[in-house]
Amino acid sequence: MKAGIREVAQLAAVSEATVDRVLHGRPNVRPATAERVLRAAAECGYLSADVVARLKRTDRLRLVVVLPGTANPYIRALNEELREWSQVRDRGARIHSYLLDTMDPAAVAKTLLKLGCKADAIAIFCVDHPDVRKAVDRLTALGKTVLTLISDITGSSRQAFIGIDNLAAGRTAAYLLAATAPPAGGRLAVVTATRHYRSHVERELGFQDLIRSDHPELSFCGTIEGQDDPLINMRLTLELLEHWPDLCGIYNVGGSSEGIGMALRRTGRVGHVRLVGHGYGPDTRKLLSEGLMMAVLTQRNLSMFEIMLDHLHSPRPPAHLPMQIVFPTNLPAGNQ
Repeated sequence: MKAGIREVAQLAAVSEATVDRVLHGRPNVRPATAERVLRAAAECGYLSADVVARLKRTDRLRLVVVLPGTANPYIRALNEELREWSQVRDRGARIHSYLLDTMDPAAVAKTLLKLGCKADAIAIFCVDHPDVRKAVDRLTALGKTVLTLISDITGSSRQAFIGIDNLAAGRTAAYLLAATAPPAGGRLAVVTATRHYRSHVERELGFQDLIRSDHPELSFCGTIEGQDDPLINMRLTLELLEHWPDLCGIYNVGGSSEGIGMALRRTGRVGHVRLVGHGYGPDTRKLLSEGLMMAVLTQRNLSMFEIMLDHLHSPRPPAHLPMQIVFPTNLPAGNQ
């Protein structure tokens, strides 16, 4: 049986809490105690020699985070939250975040290699493309830690994916929209930024799978790609609403739901066409409070940041992040 934190604590003659602080780079542990814990972790096989050597470094690791530079307000708010959080956390890592045009795979791959080669680790939310996959594999071959956030990279050698179960998210959206659809049925539509994001593909697949298997009274009228731009989402949704008078539900697997909300308001279809989307932030909070959205599927961003840093110090495959569902009836207090 593989050793765990309890065995490390017993071997080092410290508490399990102290082991946790050392392995996750938290402050307020005496150097001699930290050395004893790391030696015990190596002796019992809990950590590899490479990981122990990395944890013994006196300088802080450099972590680069790459997010899409789109008009999606959730991603921009996420980036600001990450930067603010990194300024008040002392977890043995210096964090630098970048917003990139991730719709150009060749340019993304080139930038990932440039940024990743200068860092100890890189966490990315990028399109799922062979060029990006090759860049990820190149970085891991160089000994870099590569993590994927929110959306994974198929078949790559990244060490961990940190995000919700996107297939389950799609099924959840389908369940909510089917439960509120007219008894006679109707049509459903999907809005995505691009099918080059694996998370968006998985959400759409989960959504379609449950509707097709459990709700024959409902049908699909297509998927539109709005590039996470509110104006494009509005224009394409207006076209949907004009063409399909029996449209009763929209699932936005990406961001910029405010564009869809504008189309519903302009056509007087608020309340008649239910909208479920992703990414809780000021924009979706407003849509929920005004009755334009039925629900927002999201995750606790701080949990994602914590797990991201934890993985630099104790590389264990993380479980999916818990998915949260925000309704108009359970909006967090204030502007959270």
